[in-house]
Amino acid sequence: MTPEAVLSFVLQTLAFATPLLLAAQGEVFAERVGVINVGLEGMLLVGALASVWVALLTGSPLAGVLAAVAAGVALAALFALFGVALRRDQVIVGTALNFLALGLTGVLFRAYFSGRTVGVAPTLPRLADTDINALVVLALLLVPLGQWLLFRTRLGVTLRAAGEVPEAAAAGGSRVNRLRVAWVLAGGAFAGAGGAALAIGINNAFTENMTGGRGFIALATVVFGRWTPVGVLGASLLFAAADVAQARLQAAGLVTVPYPVFLAIPYVLTLAALALRGARVRAPAALGEPFDQG
Repeated sequence: MTPEAVLSFVLQTLAFATPLLLAAQGEVFAERVGVINVGLEGMLLVGALASVWVALLTGSPLAGVLAAVAAGVALAALFALFGVALRRDQVIVGTALNFLALGLTGVLFRAYFSGRTVGVAPTLPRLADTDINALVVLALLLVPLGQWLLFRTRLGVTLRAAGEVPEAAAAGGSRVNRLRVAWVLAGGAFAGAGGAALAIGINNAFTENMTGGRGFIALATVVFGRWTPVGVLGASLLFAAADVAQARLQAAGLVTVPYPVFLAIPYVLTLAALALRGARVRAPAALGEPFDQG
């Protein structure tokens, strides 16, 4: 490969990693306080549709991103209501929200975009002729910030305590469920922005179920990244590189393997990563467990 081809591959990998990275960064903090949000897929999806819809209506990609964030937060609020405040099973709540998002976005897409052009004219501005846009830069900058916040501040200690021994955190004066709700909402904002990064940052359009399981891969990157922002960055880049590689090899016609096999590569890699890491890492002790502070 020429240096130009290598650089192009790296920049495209950074762009493709951004939806995963944003969603997984928010999930790191949610899981650190004891909440497992299986609804990331749905939050990415509603963020993707909202970004395209509002960008088309307003002509502003920034408005599209803000709408995506709001959509992600709205779905996260439903999750927080049932999964944290009402203490229902978080996996079941997240799964239900994924189905809700899939059906809702499908209905709205067909109702609004029927007979219309779905391409987005006001796409996110890019650096020169590359795939790098503002959300890519933001996602990368959030990594060291998140690492510092989680492991170098008093707030980070409180967050980790809430996910490990919530009783001790509550005894120390922390409102555990308020922390959990706050970080679930923040995770929804991150996932919504990730949907915008996919829709108006990469594809410049919305199609039904366009997230294609990225929310579940984001959950896997949290495990593979050992619940740290830096680890999540490495895992996101690994999965994105596999995705970019399969697309380029298939487009170049360098192999004769059927197309669905290439599409499966990122998911096979996800399963392999979980199998290799699963026995050697430990999730926060209170992950997924409801807490009644009284």
